[in-house]
Amino acid sequence: MDSVTNTMLRFMHSYEAYRVPKGTKVKNSRGEETVLSEDEDVLVLTEKATNQMRKDKDEYAKQLEINANMAQEKTNLEANKKDAQDKAKIMAVFRSMANGDMVPASDERKLMEFDDKMYQAAKALQFLSRQNKERIKKKASEWDEDEELAHEEKMRELEKNQREARDTIGPNLNEFSDKQRRNIVEIPSDNIDFANMRTVQFESSFEGILMDFSI
Repeated sequence: MDSVTNTMLRFMHSYEAYRVPKGTKVKNSRGEETVLSEDEDVLVLTEKATNQMRKDKDEYAKQLEINANMAQEKTNLEANKKDAQDKAKIMAVFRSMANGDMVPASDERKLMEFDDKMYQAAKALQFLSRQNKERIKKKASEWDEDEELAHEEKMRELEKNQREARDTIGPNLNEFSDKQRRNIVEIPSDNIDFANMRTVQFESSFEGILMDFSI
């Protein structure tokens, strides 16, 4: 059993329903007599089951939204962490240049792209510092290539998870509804007077307690 199914089961209950014979007449929300179905028996959820089904789906939808937001937050946190690390490295490049040291061209370029005025100031200070230096120190890059590749791979995975968490909300809700249908339990209806049953408005597509779970 996969994690998605396990999560669904945590939000699901059994839903009791009466079997209403085809041709049975009931009253709709406007008090008008209507036939539930001319062709086949239908299952009509009890009011308690209807409310429980609504509640379960709403809570599951909220959990899916939470999961999507958490996936996005993980992506943002990693991006912000990398941004802070890069800024710290850029400042290190500035200090090295201001001290007269030689830094890799790629590091100079990162400083220039970050802030051109700061880069120009670093170049000016580098020139002045070298006037009194007998030996210019050559610095290694602040950025490690393997670490950069690992970060890119991690970001791709996080962004993929973020997209999947958002894109699967609709399909997962549809699957949840299907599983709810399979969790409907028929209860005895021998003493139920269906002629006095009145349906209530349930969502926009149909009247319910009545739900279109035809058998």
